[in-house]
Amino acid sequence: MTMKLRLQIADELDCARQEIERLGEVLCSDPALVAGHMNSLQALDMIGQQQLALASILRAEDPTGAIAHTPLEQLRERLEQALD
Repeated sequence: MTMKLRLQIADELDCARQEIERLGEVLCSDPALVAGHMNSLQALDMIGQQQLALASILRAEDPTGAIAHTPLEQLRERLEQALD
């Protein structure tokens, strides 16, 4: 995969993450919705964090090293398994 393609995919992940964040903000502005759907809102946040981490890995000069420093443990473990 070329670096140009990796950078474009990272940018697309960032755009999608921004849309998820906007959606989360809208949904969180409704206290009743927050009270009834906290787990779903937290899942949206986790998706955004995963997208941020993946974009960072794609932008890294050393993607394998970037995987090792990914703060999301489960994502890091899945990616490390894929390296084997």
